[in-house]
Amino acid sequence: MLKSSIMKTTSNRRNVLKALAVAPAALAQQQHQHGTGELLQIAAAPKPQVFMGEDMKAIERLADIIIPRSDTPGAADAGVHFFIDSAAKRNQGLEKSLRAGIAWLKKNDFLKLSEKEQIALVTRMVTDEPRFFKTMKDMTIDGYYGSKEGLTKELEWHGNTFLSEFKGCTHPEHQV
Repeated sequence: MLKSSIMKTTSNRRNVLKALAVAPAALAQQQHQHGTGELLQIAAAPKPQVFMGEDMKAIERLADIIIPRSDTPGAADAGVHFFIDSAAKRNQGLEKSLRAGIAWLKKNDFLKLSEKEQIALVTRMVTDEPRFFKTMKDMTIDGYYGSKEGLTKELEWHGNTFLSEFKGCTHPEHQV
């Protein structure tokens, strides 16, 4: 009788354990529904928030002159102009400063100039509008080297690798 009772209890325990093991799968199967067949967009393409139209094009072009495309992506490829636009949205002083610089670019027909003329104007900007140029240069560098393109393609940095040392920029003009 005792043996029969123990067998019954063991059998019941096994049945309970089996039921508990199967329950999550059965529940998941009931809850599983197929989608509508539409693709899920993970992240929307960035949109200008502060600078629109010609102003945004001027920021994009200036950033691309500062870090042009070579064998690696340039600033425009990395979306640096959206980084600058986003920073201006969070800082009204920065927005005001950038708007003044953009006005200077417009006054000089920056977007209508040839590439060679644009580069000459940016070179002139270093002395005529040094504050604006420094702000744009600093923000372009920050935005570019904070982007996937700057980190992984330009610097070839992949966060999952060990570096015994990091030499930084090897250009002689950037050495301190």
